[in-house]
Amino acid sequence: MGTSKDILTDRIYELEQEVKQLKKYKKHIYVHETQALYMIEGELHIECEQATIVFNLETLYNDLPNMLAYCIEEHKKKDKKIKKEISLLTKL
Repeated sequence: MGTSKDILTDRIYELEQEVKQLKKYKKHIYVHETQALYMIEGELHIECEQATIVFNLETLYNDLPNMLAYCIEEHKKKDKKIKKEISLLTKL
């Protein structure tokens, strides 16, 4: 059995390793295209090039209104921009 200092040193090392592991999981994943989409035991799995993203379906269901609102908002912006560009081209 080590001294208190040894025990604390070992525990600090363990915690540092845990922090390193958590930082790995805290990165952003950009999904350009999905490769597969399926459900298993109340979880939605979205496979893409970098990883498989897993959502709890209950949480995802609660977030869907906001996610859809963001998608619709961006689509409207893009649609407006395209219509403006077409309008400018037809005036030439």
